[in-house]
Amino acid sequence: MDLSRRNFLQMGAAGALAAGAMGLAGCASQPQKSEGGKAKESVSEDWLGEAPATKPEDCKETVDCEVVVVGAALAGSMAAYGAVKNGAKVTVLERNASAHIGGMTISFLNSQAQLDAGIPKHDKVHVANQMFTTTQYRSDMKLNAVWCNRSGKIFDDMVKDFLEPYNQYYKILSLEGIFPDPTQEINSYISTGVAFSEDTDILTDFTHNIHTFLEDQGVEFSYNTRAEKLVQDDKGAVVGVIATKDGESVYYKASKGVVMCTGSFGANEAMMKHFFPEQFATWALENNAYNAYMGDDPVTEVMDDGLGHKMMCWAGGEMEGVCGYLSWQNTAWRSFPYLLVDTKGQRFMNECTSLLTSGHFIADLPGHGNYIWQIIPTNDFEMPSSFGYNKEEAAKVFNIETNEHYEADTIEELAEKINVPAENLVATIKRYNELCEAGEDTDYMKAKRYLDPIDDAPYQAWKMIYPFYCTLSGVRCDENLQVLDDNFDPIPGLYAAGNTVGYRFGSNYETLLHGGSNGLAATHGFVAGESAAKA
Repeated sequence: MDLSRRNFLQMGAAGALAAGAMGLAGCASQPQKSEGGKAKESVSEDWLGEAPATKPEDCKETVDCEVVVVGAALAGSMAAYGAVKNGAKVTVLERNASAHIGGMTISFLNSQAQLDAGIPKHDKVHVANQMFTTTQYRSDMKLNAVWCNRSGKIFDDMVKDFLEPYNQYYKILSLEGIFPDPTQEINSYISTGVAFSEDTDILTDFTHNIHTFLEDQGVEFSYNTRAEKLVQDDKGAVVGVIATKDGESVYYKASKGVVMCTGSFGANEAMMKHFFPEQFATWALENNAYNAYMGDDPVTEVMDDGLGHKMMCWAGGEMEGVCGYLSWQNTAWRSFPYLLVDTKGQRFMNECTSLLTSGHFIADLPGHGNYIWQIIPTNDFEMPSSFGYNKEEAAKVFNIETNEHYEADTIEELAEKINVPAENLVATIKRYNELCEAGEDTDYMKAKRYLDPIDDAPYQAWKMIYPFYCTLSGVRCDENLQVLDDNFDPIPGLYAAGNTVGYRFGSNYETLLHGGSNGLAATHGFVAGESAAKA
């Protein structure tokens, strides 16, 4: 697959998918079940390993700090914001030469800015309960409540402190009316999203601007600095971080606390094979694209290697047992529910299933492939988009004409061009057209208003690629985003946010929030930094 910047600008996504299977609870290795039902030893007994032996006294330098934030992406930036806004002296450690934030949209609830823009005020109780429901009752309700209660005020503070003074583009998004009949929709979102870029899905400008703002507030950034180990005192409290900078060990002493915002473990083969079924782990590792989804700035250090998770487990943190992941379509008319066929030319799903969750269908297809084909009528009606785009807007935002697609005068010819069995594609389209004519999808129960027959030549097929981005699982935290041990007791001085935090999505990243993953990262990051500063 071509991992060009152009392709990755088309991948988008704040949000993500989490259809991982049941993982293994805790930081200790536990038995897995074989196909025959008998327990077998984990394929990756040594995923955790041992913490480095380096001690503070072994380090070349000691840097005195109050709050140390590890990771400078969205969660880390917001943690620094929360800490400095509450009077703390903050140092941010980032392993790369610059920070990288994926996605365009961040969700907030009931901010004054959103209300002023005409977004209706949402009932927080209803939203919190729906968040719990859409995560298969596996998300931590306290963490949901933190976002519901705090995100709106945090965004209003951002507008006043940073967005307007630093001329950061932002747009309040409305999705009202996109899903007129919730009883017929698999996925329906509420208007919580705020976009921070006009032309791409990448939060590059936001990243640079918020870092400038933070530096102006006195936050110190230490780039090319790889955190290696959390330091604890004789009572188990986290009191600092040992990191490698310019080939030397440096001890960043934290008098108030450490906030871990180190991303996922999607690039760690041992962890992937431990926490996910081996077949899925193989697919994910083969199609892992997250490290390339970083805009123009170079990535010198491998990201998402799980080191942050391991550091917190070494310090006593408990790993989530149900692991989710993010997968995202990066090409074609991805937010429009046209007919989808697999590499056999056969339909395999209800196309109204959200692009946030449909990736697990692709991962389960034979052959560990990462693409399918979207079959589009030439003279179609205006198909509703899950993002609220019309066709013209979508074509611009996703640079649609650069995507691989084919056109043919017959279905047989189209099948040849996309290398699928012609008899399968002909039969699939014949059946689909029958369902459209009847006005009822008895095969996959797709809502009637999305049934658009493929009956006009020339026929079009658009390639839809599904890369794997990252895992969405981590350690257990309380409402202050303080990391908990296996007895659910807080570990003094240790906080986390972003994809290092578990119990947000369960086994499936389905969300009713527009920009839900980034929204939790932003709010939880702010609260984690605030909590550390007030410790």
